[in-house]
Formats: sequence, C-alpha cells, structure tokens
Amino acid sequence: MIHGTVAPGFEDVREAFALDHGGGAQLAVHRHGVPVVDLWTGWAPDRIAVTMSCTKALVSICAHLLAERGDLDLNAPVSRYWPGFRAELPVSYLLSHRAGLPAFDLDGEDLLDWDRCTSTLAAMAPRWTPGTAFAYHSTTFGYLVGEVIRRVTGTTAGRFFDEGIARPLGLDLWIGLPAEQEHRVAPIGPNRTELAELLTTRAGRAAEIPSANGIGDARSLAKLYSAVLNGLLGRATLDRACTPQTDGLPTPAVMPHPQRFALGFELTRSASPLLGAASFGHAGAGGRLAFADRETGLAVAYVCAHSGWNPGQGPDPRWLPWLLALSRRRGGPATR
Repeated sequence: MIHGTVAPGFEDVREAFALDHGGGAQLAVHRHGVPVVDLWTGWAPDRIAVTMSCTKALVSICAHLLAERGDLDLNAPVSRYWPGFRAELPVSYLLSHRAGLPAFDLDGEDLLDWDRCTSTLAAMAPRWTPGTAFAYHSTTFGYLVGEVIRRVTGTTAGRFFDEGIARPLGLDLWIGLPAEQEHRVAPIGPNRTELAELLTTRAGRAAEIPSANGIGDARSLAKLYSAVLNGLLGRATLDRACTPQTDGLPTPAVMPHPQRFALGFELTRSASPLLGAASFGHAGAGGRLAFADRETGLAVAYVCAHSGWNPGQGPDPRWLPWLLALSRRRGGPATR
C-alpha cells in the first residue's frame, strides 16, 4: 500500500511509485523549493535509512560550501591543508575520483578507525599519475574529502554537516547517527556488501564513514538538494560543482555503463539517467538515489530497504516509472 501525498499534477508520480520495491521505500520530490511528492510504502512514516553512496554528495556539498566561503581552495594542493599527505595533487582531484587512491587494504571494522584510514591514505602512492585517469573511490572518497574538511574546520565532516547544514535546514539526515535515533533505522535488505554488513551494526552507524553511512529519509535528501538549487550554494559555485571532470579520461575499471563525475557529484549516465543533462546527484548501492535537476527545478530522493540495483545491468527498474513521470515536468521557471 502506498501512503503519503502528492501535489495536484503529480498524481502520475504516485501511480508510478505503486510497484514492488522489494520492501520498504520512500520517494520525495521538491519543485522550485516546494514539496510536491511525499510517498512511502512498507515502512512507518518516520523511518530513516542508510543511504550508502548518496552520502558522498553530502560531504561534497560541505566542501563546496567551504570553498564558497573562501576557507578551501579546490585548486590548492591537498598538502596545504593536510601536511604529510604524500601524493601531489589538488583537492579537486579528490572530489572527482582522479586522485589514484581508489582503494586501500582496510575493510570491516578497520573502517571505524578514522586515524588509521586517513594515515594509510596519506602515505599511499597513487596508482596512476593523478589527473590522467579516474576510477570510483568507493570507500576512500569519504576519508579523503572528510579529512580535508576536518583539517580546514577543526571538526569532523559529520559534525560540520550537522551543525552547518542539517540542523539549520531541519533535516533528519546524519553522517554518524546519534544513539537516540537508532530506533528509527530501517533494516538493510538482502544482497548486502561487506561494508553494508558493517552498517547493520550500531558501531557502523555511529561512526563517520562519509562514503556510505549517511542515514536519513527521502524527505530530507530532497530538501537538501532543493536547498542547493535555491541558494545554499551560489550559482558560480554550483556551476563549478557540476562541471564534468572525467569525460574523455581513461579508467582502469572497464564498465558497461561508465560513471561520470563532476566535483563530488555524479552526472547522468546510461545506468543512472536521472532527468537528463541538467541533473546532478549521487546514487547509492542497491538502488538509493538522490539528485537535483537545474532545468526543471526538481529535487528528488529515493531510499529503499532492498538492495536490488545492479549498475552493470543498467538503471534500477524501480526508478524508471517515476523518473518517466517526472520527466514530463518541463517548462516553468528553472531555478538555476
């Protein structure tokens, strides 16, 4: 059964959401700053969920906010902010998966030790000449960008996000979940990765793993992207954040549906079409998805329990009906 509300004119989105999600799911949409879709199924209305790699966009927004304030120069070498960082590369390469540090020999409970993870990365030699290729830094991204944020602000990325963005906007969204919110967390369904297994534990949810353990609801993710479209980041900052960084670069990880990155955000690709070329955001393992579209002014978020998406096979079938319904929302004043 589908619960929730849609604004007049969005009834077809509700119809498109009425399919088998394999378990609990939420869909939320804002248009030009106004909530127009708030739907859920299989869960209580106050459920929050692990968003997996959708978290990377949260950390990226923090970095862009610091850059806009003049506290962080994305073109400066990482070592300016992080003394002892071995590789010679600018901060922008961390955000765009061009650093050559896509993985390390740490996993499981090792990921709960922030200092161990960041010191390991600081000492590593890149696997390729930074900037000449790219590969998805699926786990290392959060530690790399998060440590730069920590060095610049004196606080962790999760706390900076909480105090500077989430609380002012009234979001139910955290990187490092407070104990009092634990009772609201929806279980992660089957087909879990080793990292996802860690996130089924209190320790994994309480720590800061800024590549994957953002926890919240679709309402908050959509509201965050709506805020980005409507002034949280200035236009010039957003233009830079959405500029493609990896198009034309080789990648050692050959994929049937290659990823495309801007500065911290994923751009539309065959396995994640979003709403077209004006969209930016980030998908998460198993089918989580959050993004905004600068042409339509739509900010969209989908979270789910069942990890059913295989990006090697194309878009998640659960997305396609409501993406199609939303794609009809052309016209009207684009926010940016």
